[in-house]
Amino acid sequence: MWSIVIRMGLVAVLAGGVFAWYRMPDDHSAVLYRDASDAAERVLQGDAAIAQETQVSSLVAASQERSVHVDVPVAADLAPVRTTEDFFSTVKDSVKQSVPFIVQAPRAQWDDPRFQDACEEASLLMAHAWLNGTGAISKSDAEAEMERMFLAEEALFGAGVIDTSVEDTAAFFQKHFQRTVEVVRDTTLENMYRNLAEGSIIIAPTNGRALGNPNFTNGGPDRHMLVVIGYDKNAREFITNDPGTRVGKGYRYKDTVLYNAIRDYSTGHKEPILGTFKNVIVVRK
Repeated sequence: MWSIVIRMGLVAVLAGGVFAWYRMPDDHSAVLYRDASDAAERVLQGDAAIAQETQVSSLVAASQERSVHVDVPVAADLAPVRTTEDFFSTVKDSVKQSVPFIVQAPRAQWDDPRFQDACEEASLLMAHAWLNGTGAISKSDAEAEMERMFLAEEALFGAGVIDTSVEDTAAFFQKHFQRTVEVVRDTTLENMYRNLAEGSIIIAPTNGRALGNPNFTNGGPDRHMLVVIGYDKNAREFITNDPGTRVGKGYRYKDTVLYNAIRDYSTGHKEPILGTFKNVIVVRK
């Protein structure tokens, strides 16, 4: 009699196991089922908070295990990022273009408001002379041409405009001198070296005070444009024709000093400077 009862019990246990196995789609279901049972028991014991935490944790674990795996290329599979040192090994040691120099007040007429803020005109005139292969610009020729530029700018931008943005400066250069230039927005230090190495020159708007030029009066102007004519890679210096001082021919700035000082400004009369946009004009022969 007892043997029959024992055999029937074993059959019931096996049947229950098979039924449970079919009801559980994978191991995660078993985990969820077991955790749910534990949670129910804790609820009965008055520990509802622990039961809820167990259920949430189980669901999250199951979701993570069932997520689709995506292969992501490791760093070795990607193109290496070029460092500054890597870049410098690929460019010439030094470059310097023969760009005629003029100061923005050719006859030291610094009391004339037009020449006080004529760095844009002087920079464009130097760039134009370089494109034309002019060896030098006399003071009288520079003054006469800048006077013509003042009149042309007034007709184009309106009276009272003493500052012109990179975009407007480039547009005026193309209209007045009939030569094409390129505006480069958000230039990088490496991009500047590259353009200079390729034989171009660069007209850059700057915060003159950030240049730290000891020849500037009162620390320098807030809005100042100059011409970058080359570089010395080993010294990490840019070579410029800076029209803001009579000793500006071939004036050297540390490359990071000049680059950090670059900032575009708005066309107008001392308009507020919003942001630090590193836009420049690239002039190519």
